[in-house]
Formats: sequence, C-alpha cells, structure tokens
Amino acid sequence: MSSDEARMVDAATYEYAKDASAAAEDGSEMTAGSERTARGRKAVAPVLAIGVLVVGAHLWSNSNLFADDEVCGGLVSTDSAATVFPSSGRVSDRDGLHERAGDRLAFTCVVESSSFLPGADTEHMRVSASRERGDFPFADDGRWPNPAGTSFFSGGSTGAVGRDHGWVLLPGACTTNDGPAIVEGYAPEGSDPLALARFLTGVANRAAERAGCLAEGPLATPPTLTASPVSRPVEKSAVCGLEGLAFPGPEGWTEAKETVQESRRPTWACEVAGYATYAMTQEPRIVEGIRSSPGFKEQPQVAGRRMSGFDPRHVVADCAGVPTYLSLEFGQGYQDAVGSPGTPRRQDLFDGFVEAIEKRLGCSTPTF
Repeated sequence: MSSDEARMVDAATYEYAKDASAAAEDGSEMTAGSERTARGRKAVAPVLAIGVLVVGAHLWSNSNLFADDEVCGGLVSTDSAATVFPSSGRVSDRDGLHERAGDRLAFTCVVESSSFLPGADTEHMRVSASRERGDFPFADDGRWPNPAGTSFFSGGSTGAVGRDHGWVLLPGACTTNDGPAIVEGYAPEGSDPLALARFLTGVANRAAERAGCLAEGPLATPPTLTASPVSRPVEKSAVCGLEGLAFPGPEGWTEAKETVQESRRPTWACEVAGYATYAMTQEPRIVEGIRSSPGFKEQPQVAGRRMSGFDPRHVVADCAGVPTYLSLEFGQGYQDAVGSPGTPRRQDLFDGFVEAIEKRLGCSTPTF
C-alpha cells in the first residue's frame, strides 16, 4: 500500500470513528430526551385528571348539565327556571310537588338554585297554583303586589308581575264553580320580571295541559313588559290624573304621593300612598274570571248605573258596551282620617271615581 493510500485509509477510519461517536452521542441525547418527556407526561397526567374532575364538579354543582330537564312533577322546566334566578346554579326541587287532593290546579313546589362556588347562596322560588276570586289582583289583602306598581300583560296570555312576585291566569276552560285558576310565583330579589312572566306562562301551560283544560292551544309568553311607574306629587285638582276626583283624605292635606299607570286600557290603577288605591280593567279574561267567581251578584246602583260585583266598591258595570271592573281600596291614612273635617265618605269617593273614569274612557251610555 502506498503512503498516499495509507493516508486515505487513516482519514476514512477517522471520519467513520467520528461519525460513530456523534451517532452515539445523539442516541444518548435522544434517550435522555425521551426519558424527560415520559417523566413530564407522568407529571402532567394527574394535573389533567384533577382539572377534569374540577370542571366536572363545577358543571355538576353549578349548572344544569346532566341534570333533569324538569322538576316539580314535570311542571317546571329547569332551563326556564334558571333564567329567573339572578345567579347561576343547579336547579332542583326541594321536596317535590305538593298537591291538594281532588284538584290538579292546586299545588305548591319550591324550586331552588344551588351552587358550591365560594360565597354563593342557595336561592329559592316558590311556585303554586290556586283558585282565587276573580278580582284578586285588586284586593288589598297584603298578598298581591299593589296594582299601581304592577306590570300587567294581556293578549297571548293574561297576568302581571310586581316586585319579585307575579301571576298568570289559566285558560277559561280551567275555571270551575270555585273560580278561575292561576299560577303564582315568588322569585328571589333581583330577578328579571320579564323572565319571571315567561317562566310562569310556561308553568301555566304545563299545568293546564296536565289538567286537560288547554283546549284552545298554549298561552303565548309576553314579548315585553311595561315599565313600572314612579311616584309623583298629587295634583289636588286632578288626583290620579282624573279631573274632578277628590283627594281620599282629610281636608287641608299638604303633601302626598301618587303612583299612576299611564295606559288607559285594558288595565289601569293608581295608588295615593297611604290613602287609597283605585283600579279599573276591561281585560276580557280578568272580567270573565270576576263574573264567574262565587259571590258575584247585583249591587246597589251608582248614580243610576247598574252594578254587579262582590260589594258596592268592587263591581262590574257597562261602559259603552264594554264590561268594566272598578274597585276602590282604602289605606291606613284614610282609616285614621275618618271622622276628621272634610274627609269624604267612602261611597262618595267611589261614586266620584266612577264618574271620573266614565269621562276618561268616554262611556256615553247611561248604564255606564
């Protein structure tokens, strides 16, 4: 072998040895990298498992995922109820549905929204159905929101929502000799009134369907609600915005506030704070419920006008062919002023209210 050939062999051997050494080093690095990756995966796996458990626990305890679609014996949709509660949570019924024997439209159920988030409280909403005297929204028994500050709705469904409290009238086919049926709900403070109105309409549909009295199709949820009016000072010459209506209190009064609904039809109400609440409705479903209630009968005439109702100040009369309900409730301020100089008599106030409403509504017939 020549010296040049020997040098070429030595060079090739050196290059081969260097390549082999590099390959060995690369293999060693690859093995170390694989081991580090494996160790990393082993470390991440428990973290991921914990994360999955945390997310699953959150979805289970703070949302309706994997929950029942209905509660309260199928009368309440959990998704619809969730829209009413101010905070998110898991919707359930506390003790289930409680029914009165013999009437499927007499029940109570407490719906709750619970959450395990820090600082979260369990919220409750009481839902019930009952039969009431047809003019219940205007009766001052402390149970119902004052009609002057209530958002009434009619058309596809008939009802009203006050401050965290509302009701929906069930179809006329659900009315019995005991009177019309309603679904009522008490929601947590801060609930959306429109969401409550829509929720109660849904419950009313399910209740009527279960009772077999949803003959004319489901009630439609209200698209909007009228804003609740704000109080304002009373104008002595036009109490409640009605020309000629006398102040329902003592002579020489100085300050008083009134809350007056702006719309004239189908339902209108005014509260003179502490003294009296005037109400009127021509809403057909409400008037129908009033007329079909026990105790509805002919009452004494007012200025020659024929009246029927429950007493002389809760009556239905004719207003140019339209049945019109009128009522007057008295507050403690009036009760305290009875006998004081200048305090009008109850019936005189009601008669004046009838005459003022007649002018406002344009009732031209003598029977009013």
